[in-house]
Amino acid sequence: MKKKIVVSFFVVSTLVLVFGQVGFAQDMKGKFGIGARIGYVNYSGDDYNDEGCRIVVDFDDAAMYGGNIVYYIQRYLSFELSADYVKTDTEVKGYDVSPANLGELKQVPIILNGRFHFSTNQKISPYLSAGIGYYFNDFDLSDSSSGDEINPDDSFGFNLGGGIQFLLNEHFAIDLDLKYIWNKTDFEFKSHGKPTEEVSIDLDNFYAGIGLKFYF
Repeated sequence: MKKKIVVSFFVVSTLVLVFGQVGFAQDMKGKFGIGARIGYVNYSGDDYNDEGCRIVVDFDDAAMYGGNIVYYIQRYLSFELSADYVKTDTEVKGYDVSPANLGELKQVPIILNGRFHFSTNQKISPYLSAGIGYYFNDFDLSDSSSGDEINPDDSFGFNLGGGIQFLLNEHFAIDLDLKYIWNKTDFEFKSHGKPTEEVSIDLDNFYAGIGLKFYF
C-alpha cells in the first residue's frame, strides 16, 4: 500500500514540475463545469482475526464510472463534487481452505475535493487535490440461498492525489486524475445458528481515471 502511495505522488509531482514551468495565460475564475469519467480502482485488501484464524479479504480490481461538477472560485483553486459507482468481486481466504468467492461489494462514493492548480500555459493545468467523501455500501452474497447476510455500514473516506487538465478549447477539457483513498467500514456477518459478528475492514484503494468536462 505504501509503495502505491509513493509511486502515485511521484508521478503527480513529476507531472506538476514538467508542466508547471510555463506562464499562466487563461483565467478560469468563475467557470463552472460538468463532466463524466471512467476510472480504474485497485483495492489494497485487508485481513482480520476470527477465533484465532487469520482471514484475508481481497477485492478484485474494478472499473468505476461517474460524473462530477467543478467550480473555480479563483484561477488557482477549484472545488469538485463527484458521484461514482464501482462493483468488485470479493474473495476470502482462511481456515486452511482454498480461496472462495464471497460475493460483490458495491460502492457509491460522493466526494468533495479541493484542487490547487499550478501556473501553466493556457491549455495545460496540473493540480494537487485533497478531499473527503461519503460512501454508500452494499453487498450481494454469491450464494443467496444460504440465508446468510453481509451488511456493510455506509462510511466516510479521505483522499489525496493530483492530475492534469488539458483544455481542448474554451468549453471542453480532458482530465487525467490519480488519487489514493482511505476508507474503512464495518461489516455485519449474519449466519444461521451463529451469533452476529461485526468486523471492520479497510477498503483503501488507488484510483486512476480519465474524464471529459464541459465548461460554461
